Parts: sequence; C-alpha cells; structure tokens
Amino acid sequence: MTSQSTCAEQAWLLAAGGMLLMVFPTLGWAQQSQAPAAPEEGARALWDSTFLSRRPATTKASRPTAPAPSKTPGEKTADSFLGVTVWRLRRSRPADEPGVRLLAHGEQRDEEWTPERMEIDTPLADGQKVRISIETAQAGYLYVIEREQYTGGTLGDPYLIFPTLRTRGGDNRVVPGALVEIPAWDDDPPYLTLHSRPEQIGEVLTILVTPHRLPELQIGDKQLKLTSQQVAEWEKKWGAQVKRLEARQQVGKPYTPSEKEAGAAKVQLLTPADPAPQTLFRVDVKSGDPVLIQVPLRIRK
Repeated sequence: MTSQSTCAEQAWLLAAGGMLLMVFPTLGWAQQSQAPAAPEEGARALWDSTFLSRRPATTKASRPTAPAPSKTPGEKTADSFLGVTVWRLRRSRPADEPGVRLLAHGEQRDEEWTPERMEIDTPLADGQKVRISIETAQAGYLYVIEREQYTGGTLGDPYLIFPTLRTRGGDNRVVPGALVEIPAWDDDPPYLTLHSRPEQIGEVLTILVTPHRLPELQIGDKQLKLTSQQVAEWEKKWGAQVKRLEARQQVGKPYTPSEKEAGAAKVQLLTPADPAPQTLFRVDVKSGDPVLIQVPLRIRK
C-alpha cells in the first residue's frame, strides 16, 4: 500500500488484502489457529466484556509516563488481548457523520470518504483506500513490522513501520483505551492506497506489545529496515498460540466520532461505552509478558 503523496518512502504502507490467520511455512515460530467458520457470538461477547473492562471510565483519564508493570506476574488475564480494525474507505453518504469523513484531494475535484469496518479476511482490490487501527488491553510499547509476501510463501525484508518520528513524535507507549492508527490523522493523505506487483500475493504484519522499550531499535523519520534474523528471534522468543474472533454484527458500520478523536489525539481515550475493535486476538501468554501476533494479508488477484 502506498500513500498518494509518496512513492518509495512509504512503500511500506501495506499492499494489503483481507487478513487470514493461518500458518505459513516460512513462519515456523508458532501455530495460529483460525476462527471457526461460525464463531460463537456468546464467546465474542465474553471477550468484548473482558477487553472493554480494561478501558478507563472516562475519555480524559491521564496516561502514565511509563507503562505500569503487572501487579500479578505469571497470571493469565485480559492483558493477552489485542484488537485490530481494518477500515475500508467508501464515498461518503448524506447520512454519514460529517466529523468522521476524510477529504481526499483528487486530480479533478476533492471527494469525501467515510471509513467503515470490514472483516480482516475480506480481500481488498488494487486501488482500495484503507486505514488500520490497533488497541491493546495492556500498557506497554507497540511495534508494527511489515513484510511483503510473494508466490510460494517467501517473504521480503522486514520494515518497522511503527513507531517512527513522523508519527506521534516517536512515542509508542500504549495503554488500554488508546488507539494507534496507521497512517496517523495528520499524515497527508490520512489513508493507505493498495498497490501490488504481479508476483506479490500479500503482506504479513507482525504486531508486538512489550512491557519495556526495545533498546536496540533506533527509529527515525522513515521506516526502519530490520534483519530477518532479528524478527525471527522475537518470533521464537515471544510467539504463542493465538485465537481470533470477529465482531460480525459490526461489519459495515462507519467510524464513530469517539474513535476518530481517540485516534487523532494523545489525550482522548476510548471508554467501555465505545465500540470494541472489529477483530480481537487472544494470545496464550502470562500477564506482563510480550504479546506478539502475525496478521497475514491476502491480495485479491
């Protein structure tokens, strides 16, 4: 995916299709189980309840200067949840909230676009505009790594696409209720546009939340190129069993003003009254341990 206003500099911006949880031969660190064909709504409701309970009661809750350590190390808790929402942009309709529309500067005229939820295993066509939001149920530091995937399952070089100094000044601290969005609202344009090459069949995102900063990473204005060995070591060290459930009743619903505010501001937080992420991942780790998931993305051919 590339932004309209950039070329090679933002080639990392996710040439993506729908997300499909599966195991690739080249990703041998841990098995990730697919959600059943018809996930139980009751199970997702329980996950939502647990996840939402971690959010603050007020949008103005103060953010800690550093994530607090787990009070009960070794205990499995809601910390093992991580939420991802893929937003597909469509042309705005009269009934859409004006405050959640995006303005796209086209070649002939400006157009308004509205983000709406989609299941992450829904393929995206070439040229599709999207946004991605990430929310964690634990305090920590968020890292997002992107790799292209080619025919046969081979992977390209890994790039750290978050954090960078261009987004939130490099601040990758997260707490429950905080929403991190790719791209940021102050990026130009504030959405990603899907572009892929003939030999590319998808992308693989690695999303990692750690209790402490990774000191070996020296971020800058652009994405940081990592080594495959470095990422493989993290996968081996922190990989675990992952389960996924979709909020199918939320598919097609547009952005809410509170979600936009939480993604655009450093002080605005989501509360239990706001919608849960479209896709919830539950990782089989202990409280306070790093949480790592891989999200393969398919490209519609």
